[in-house]
Amino acid sequence: MSHKNNSTDKAKRAIIAIAGIEVEVIQLPVDEYVMSQSQMATAVDKDESHSRRFLAKKGLKSLSSNGFTAGVSRINRDDASVSGSSSFIPVSISNASEYWTDCAFKGNVKAQALMVACLQETLQRRCDAAFTVTKTEQQYEQQAIVNRESWEQSRQFLKDAHASFTNCCIAYGFHAGKAHDAITKAVCNKTAAELRELEVINGSSSVGLNHIQDIEHLVKIAKVKIEFSRYRKGTIDERVLKALKNISK
Repeated sequence: MSHKNNSTDKAKRAIIAIAGIEVEVIQLPVDEYVMSQSQMATAVDKDESHSRRFLAKKGLKSLSSNGFTAGVSRINRDDASVSGSSSFIPVSISNASEYWTDCAFKGNVKAQALMVACLQETLQRRCDAAFTVTKTEQQYEQQAIVNRESWEQSRQFLKDAHASFTNCCIAYGFHAGKAHDAITKAVCNKTAAELRELEVINGSSSVGLNHIQDIEHLVKIAKVKIEFSRYRKGTIDERVLKALKNISK
């Protein structure tokens, strides 16, 4: 749909930082915030075709408001307030959030970082408001960066623990699935299959640890896997029992 080229028909752009991840956002003349379909995907290291397929699969549409429909809206990439130089397909921030959430559940690390950062900052702001604590935007962003780095380090620990565990199973001829079940059974009192039936799996199964929802259980399983991998002797059950005793010391 075409738009009149006048002073009231201008989309404005801005770059915001979410835990150090830069995201371009756009304010339409109707005071609604959107992202371009391309930017929504780029933020989590995907191409536009990926986000387009997601929107089509979910039956989600581009923003429709006062003429800004699935047609193309105009904006100047070099000027924050002038329209008409290039085009973009506007996607509401709620649809962008849903897209990132879907990517995060499927194991996209950058999307996971974005979702964790957004959730933590929202809770922090609500707590600050409840106790009338005043902070600058820079302070919130700096804390978000610290939280993201801590989260990434924790994730790396989990991945390293699982890699060590997998190598151990290969070296000693253990069935990795059975060994993993023995560990989750010992820590959570349920096997991985039983956890799936409870629909508590979140994330990519390729990581081998993300399907535990409780963070304390997740870390404990990682520690058991590391201990499990250090022993030169013992069956699966013997190793699991010994590992539990050692991490409890």
